[in-house]
Amino acid sequence: MDKEKSRESNFELLRIFSMLYIVFYHFIVYAIKPGSPELDYLMNPITNILHVGVICFILISGYWGIKFSLKGFVKLFLQCSFYSILIYLVFSTINPEQYSSEGLIQSILPFQWWFIQIYLCFYLLTPVINIPLKTSSRQKKMIYIIILGIVSYLFGQFIPGLSDGKNCINFIFIYYIGDYLRTCMKLKPKRILFYYIILNVVFFSCTMLLRNQIPAGGFLYNFIFPYNSIGLIFNATLLFMLFSSLTIKSKIINWVAASILPVYMIHENHFLSRYLYEEIASIKGAMADPWLLIPTLILLAIIVISVCVLIDKVLSPVYKLLQKAVINSKYFEKINSKIEQILAQ
Repeated sequence: MDKEKSRESNFELLRIFSMLYIVFYHFIVYAIKPGSPELDYLMNPITNILHVGVICFILISGYWGIKFSLKGFVKLFLQCSFYSILIYLVFSTINPEQYSSEGLIQSILPFQWWFIQIYLCFYLLTPVINIPLKTSSRQKKMIYIIILGIVSYLFGQFIPGLSDGKNCINFIFIYYIGDYLRTCMKLKPKRILFYYIILNVVFFSCTMLLRNQIPAGGFLYNFIFPYNSIGLIFNATLLFMLFSSLTIKSKIINWVAASILPVYMIHENHFLSRYLYEEIASIKGAMADPWLLIPTLILLAIIVISVCVLIDKVLSPVYKLLQKAVINSKYFEKINSKIEQILAQ
């Protein structure tokens, strides 16, 4: 998703863990919580902890920086469109009555996933976003972060379009934090882990003890849950710093991480997710002890990620051929060359 000089396995491992958080979170929110308010005392605190997954992806992008290229954007767009179209066609083959020309056309644009929508827009803005970061001092960067934080978090308390953090403003805010972390002092892994555990114990305890006093939209909720919340971003930053402080080299980790984005697109495709979450929901009735659900859901999340990664390894040669056919065309090369010349000036 972002250009890197090298694929360092500690960051690739963070991608994998972040996706595990995301899949686990989706299982709880879309399969376990609906129809089971009696489980909220346990599931709400856990979802607060798991909500950092998306933020970690943007922090990684900010840390390494995204160097805009038309080729990179087109390759990402085609990869997303490939999965959107393929899953729609497979679903329509199984359920012919659901097929329509309008549905097929809509599947070409991979906008059913909120993250893909925003990330594609965010990617297109990176030539502008990166300008202040190229020559600014650490002090200036901190001022940019504070300004973006005010707009994203404080203004987000009053502006509906900014309230949940699912927007480009918040992505830029997190991206700038990731860039800043590349130049800030490194803490020892044990100390970061200690801070991370303490913070999550506090969040977990507060959410469990005050579960009836944290209404959606309230101060405490807005401080620890939405993607633009200060508490959640700080929590994700600690997790990011923990992984960035590690030294890991593993071809297996890098191999798996290369297929992590398709895991999101496959399991969260609305044609497939309804069946997946129905199966997950059926499990909670078979377990008398809700605490047993946690390891079970983790195991199922690992299985889902593993299956999706293997699917992508099989299909990646196909969409890579499509990507090559487009970006190697004569007309595309001319347009791309012209854009690169303009941006290089």
